[in-house]
Amino acid sequence: MQCAQAVETGIQFSDLQAHFQPIVNLHQSAIIGYESLIRGPSEHPLAMPRELFAYAERIGQSNELEIACRRAALQSYARFTHEGLLFINANPNTLYDPSFPRGMTIREAELAGFPPSQIVIELSEQFPLNNINKLKNVITQYRKQGFKIALDDLGSAYAGLTIWAELMPDFVKIDRYFIQEIHLSPIKREFVRSIITTARALGAEVIAEGIETEFELRELQRLGVTLAQGYFIGYPAPTLQLQVSQRVHQVIDSFRQARKDIIAALVEQVPTVSPDMPSLKVLDYFINNKEIMSLPVIEHGNVLGGVRREQLLETFSSSFGRSLYGNKPIGKLMETNPLVVDCHTPLELVSELVTEDSAVEVHRQILVTENGIYQGIVSVRSILKTITDLRLQSARHANPLTLLPGNVPIHQEIESYLQSYPSFYVAYFDLNNFKPYNDYYGYGNGDRVLQWLGQILSQLAQVDNIFVGHVGGDDFVALFTEKHPWREFCEQVIHLFDNGVADFYHDNDRLAGGIQAQDRNGDMQFFGLLGLAIGVVNIDSATCVSHQDVAALASAAKALAKTKSTSTVHLLS
Repeated sequence: MQCAQAVETGIQFSDLQAHFQPIVNLHQSAIIGYESLIRGPSEHPLAMPRELFAYAERIGQSNELEIACRRAALQSYARFTHEGLLFINANPNTLYDPSFPRGMTIREAELAGFPPSQIVIELSEQFPLNNINKLKNVITQYRKQGFKIALDDLGSAYAGLTIWAELMPDFVKIDRYFIQEIHLSPIKREFVRSIITTARALGAEVIAEGIETEFELRELQRLGVTLAQGYFIGYPAPTLQLQVSQRVHQVIDSFRQARKDIIAALVEQVPTVSPDMPSLKVLDYFINNKEIMSLPVIEHGNVLGGVRREQLLETFSSSFGRSLYGNKPIGKLMETNPLVVDCHTPLELVSELVTEDSAVEVHRQILVTENGIYQGIVSVRSILKTITDLRLQSARHANPLTLLPGNVPIHQEIESYLQSYPSFYVAYFDLNNFKPYNDYYGYGNGDRVLQWLGQILSQLAQVDNIFVGHVGGDDFVALFTEKHPWREFCEQVIHLFDNGVADFYHDNDRLAGGIQAQDRNGDMQFFGLLGLAIGVVNIDSATCVSHQDVAALASAAKALAKTKSTSTVHLLS
């Protein structure tokens, strides 16, 4: 049947084909659901949805087309799976049309074998919104039936903050305009950052759609986006993409590796409760979800406290527990002093906080925030396990003299930076006059100098969580993202080194300003006090293929820095 004829006579779901585009959770590297995108008959003028819906509106058959689309989406999806979320686009004006059959969506969902909680009604950007109050009333009814709501293309024509505040959707999708080349636009990054903060405060999940490149995905990960959709993630198709693609998994995994030493890498999502929720309802949730050990109490994104399973079960275990506490708001029974940390806190510091707090047990959970807004939870057990794993890995590949990361982790970190950042800086540190110093004072004293320099680097690096490593001998490296003050860091290293290096000389050599020692040809020559040559290079990840390319550029920068007789920083141009 031709599509035009189908619309005129009442569309049957068999005339339409549902394509499904995956939506990925970036924390879990897993597909959590699909958006259904309806297509008309292939190679037909109305094959694409914009033309199809415009035609249906012209001939007064929008409701019939809307019904057929939902039916096609639900029945097609049911043929593949009954798991995950299904996002179904909806014309917001059709939703409150008096002639649109009420209860149609829940009936079709039940016929296809889906509970309403798996279905997300996505308010499509294709249609201008005519009456927000009517739409709000209809959305309330959908919510009562158990459906979730998504607001599409936040930042486009009508999907603004006003609509968001009125409808309070479960999901908001950021308009693809703000996603395209976001890694090159500070304005787009700030917009997305503000949307993420607002969403967390309002209890909504953010989906970044329209992701088409690896760099866009990496930037969105850094900004804290959890859910992602777009051609880079997966194309719409009439069959389901069941697994995250290898290239997407590699991007996600490399980002995890780059952030493995901060608490954000371990954050998990659990349901939250409001302080006014009846305690009995929270108890029932614990009873029906035995894997949940605790629930955060959150209001407008702010952490108020937490409720532990064993604590609440104990409260209700007495003879009069239900009668005394059943109708009390959970805010009256919650623990008001849970351990709360910022998502950028190093794991080692969190471990210290846990150790110092005698009330925190190994099975307890820590609440994580960013800029004061709730992000998720982390179990004490996972923190301790991760720290143990990191320490074992670090010890295995550390330089034995300075205990700084050696060549293996240095190479891994550079590869991670190449995949995670469009550009970054590498500083290569090398000592001037170190060989004659070693020959003159002996390797024991030379090792003392290297250990001291390693301490300077590691102490300064802790301030901004900068990666430093010991290549070997008197060679060290440091990696800086664009936000890190690399020049200030290097100048501080030189200042501390130059002010303290004289302590490693005898008094007479210190007064002379150096030593008499053999050069590489065996001739006696005067060598000044040890100095520090730092070569810095700005790495373009698009042109550097591997850590070998980065090492070659860094070595060239260091060679230029070593042409100076005093400590210096040289940026390779």
